[in-house]
Amino acid sequence: MKRSNKRKTQQKKRKSNASQNPQVQAKKPMSRRQALRKMGIYAGGAVAVAAGGAWFISDFRGKLAEGDLSQIGQGRPTIVQIHDPSCPLCLQLQKQARIALRNSDEDYQYLVANIRTESGAAFQSRMGQPHVTLVLLDGDGAFLHAINGVTPAEELQAQFQQYLR
Repeated sequence: MKRSNKRKTQQKKRKSNASQNPQVQAKKPMSRRQALRKMGIYAGGAVAVAAGGAWFISDFRGKLAEGDLSQIGQGRPTIVQIHDPSCPLCLQLQKQARIALRNSDEDYQYLVANIRTESGAAFQSRMGQPHVTLVLLDGDGAFLHAINGVTPAEELQAQFQQYLR
């Protein structure tokens, strides 16, 4: 028991002597290898942030272009989704529509009528269709067909080819 008590008192003395020392020990200078390692980590982080920002901007611009309903009737067959961004069924339909368009050889124009915007609500009212709907329009903007509800991509692709020739 005496030995353990002696060790404890010696440790306390060492701690108290260290706290009474007014000199602050200087940090060791960073080696070149450590500096290069840190620079590499920071550079990699900067590249990742820049890439994420570029992707966000391009995605944002794409969504803005999809929401521009003034493109209807300018010579290209158009698919307009009547869409509520907070609706999970609308999001599922959008995903299936994008898959169908990606797998299609045709040059269809895909637009989104967001019913939470003034232009999207006006389009929905003009078409008389609920959300979770794809409206197929000819190149002049005339109504051809409406697809209501979540539909598999293969079936959407077949209907696009049938109505948008």
